[in-house]
Formats: sequence, C-alpha cells, structure tokens
Amino acid sequence: MAEEKRPGFMQRRHWSDTVLAVAALFVSGVSLWVGIRTENANEQLVTASTWPFEQVVVSNADPDTSLNLKFQVTNAGVGPAKIESFELFWRGRPYRGGIQLLHDCCGYKLVKATSPEAKNHMPLATGTVQGIVQRPGEVETFIGYRLGTDNLAVWSTLDKERSNMSYRICYCSVLNECYLSALRSELSAPGQLHPEKVNACPVPTVAYTN
Repeated sequence: MAEEKRPGFMQRRHWSDTVLAVAALFVSGVSLWVGIRTENANEQLVTASTWPFEQVVVSNADPDTSLNLKFQVTNAGVGPAKIESFELFWRGRPYRGGIQLLHDCCGYKLVKATSPEAKNHMPLATGTVQGIVQRPGEVETFIGYRLGTDNLAVWSTLDKERSNMSYRICYCSVLNECYLSALRSELSAPGQLHPEKVNACPVPTVAYTN
C-alpha cells in the first residue's frame, strides 16, 4: 500500500509553493519596475541630447571694434531647432519686417538704388529666422545695420530703442518636442531660461518675416 501523506506535510508544501509564487511575482514586479525606469531614463537621455534652446542676442560692435548693430537668434542648446514661428515687437506692437520697424522707431528712410543719395547710403540688412532649421551654436542675423557716414541719427536711435523690443519664438526639437519662449535681448531678463513646453507651435497673427 502507498504510504498515506500526512496533513502536516501537505500544509508545508502548500506554504512553500505559495512563498515561491509570491517571490516569483515580486521578482517580476521588480524587473518590470526596473525596465520602466530604464526606459524612462533612456528617453530622458535622448531628449537631453537633442534639446535646443533659442536666445536673441543684440550687439552694437564687431570684434574689430567697428560699430555694427546686429540682431541675432542663436541656438544655445545641444540639438537642432526647427523654428516654427518668430515675432518681433517694438513697444508692444508687432512688426513684419525691419524696414517698417526702423521707419517707425528710428526715422529710417528707404533709399532707392538709382537716387543720388544711394552713393553714400548705408543699407539695412534684414532677414528672417522663421522656417529654418538651426544647428547647435549657429547664429542667424535678422537685422544688421552698420554705422556709416549718413546714418548716425538713425543708428543711434536704434541702439537706444533696442531695449524697447521684445520677441516671441516657437521651435521644436528633432523629436518634435516644442517650446514657446518670450525673449528680450537682455539675457538676464527673468523667465528666459524656462520656455513653455507646448504640444504644437501657434500660428502668430503677425510674424516677422523679413
């Protein structure tokens, strides 16, 4: 006859099976937690390695000490920036381009190339940053105005009025993580180090395009 198994033996075996099952479940839970944490850490690492950061920088002199006003956008981050929109404001009013801006703020007058005044006229250089992809460390000039023999009053006024200008820029990383930032040329202005993260860049009512 087969030996009859004792109740105590069966209880001990049942208990050991339960402990093993709980231990296996615990190990599985820990493994899942570690996997999730690792995935999150990898995602954060990838995000950090592709992070763009846009700033507006304005200077009034070149390294050779010549007086040259430059309004520029620079990517101070570590990843490329897809600049979806760019806005420029003078005393709260938005502008589409540099010629109208300098006319209103500083008394600039456009001189035709065929006019007698064109010979000594210092031209205004304008451009846009909207719609470009900017590499890390790259600088893009959207207004350039060198001091010449005929533009001292306009140049000096622009140099003063740049403190009354502000900007709004929206850009995205290569992972389509987008940031909206209100900027001033003074890099110490509060809030500039913390752009707002947005799902998509809004379309500006008046974009600065030239």
